[in-house]
Amino acid sequence: MAFEYLAQYTTFDSVADMDKSVEDHMAVHYYDLTESERAIVYKLASHSLEHTGACHLKASTIADALEISTKTVYRSIKKLESLGIIKKETTVKGKGGQGASIYIILP
Repeated sequence: MAFEYLAQYTTFDSVADMDKSVEDHMAVHYYDLTESERAIVYKLASHSLEHTGACHLKASTIADALEISTKTVYRSIKKLESLGIIKKETTVKGKGGQGASIYIILP
C-alpha cells in the first residue's frame, strides 16, 4: 500500500461509478478527442482502481504503455483538463524537482 496518500484524491464511491463517468465523458467529448487522448483517459482509469478516480503516473510511463511520445501525453493532459475530464496535481520529489503527477478523474 505505497500509495495511501491517494485516498485524499478519491472522487468516486466505486469503480462502477468511475467507469460510468468515464463512459459519459467519452460520449460527450468523443469527437473532440483524438484516439491518443481517449487511450490516455482509459489508461488513467485502469490505474485508478484502488483509490477510485486517482492515480500517480509519470508522463513517460503513460507514453511507453501507449506507444506515443511524452510530448503527446503532456499536450493531451492539458486538453483533458480543459474539457473537465481530469484534474492534474503536480508533486515534488523529496530532494526537489518535479515528481510524477497525480491524475484525478472528475465525475
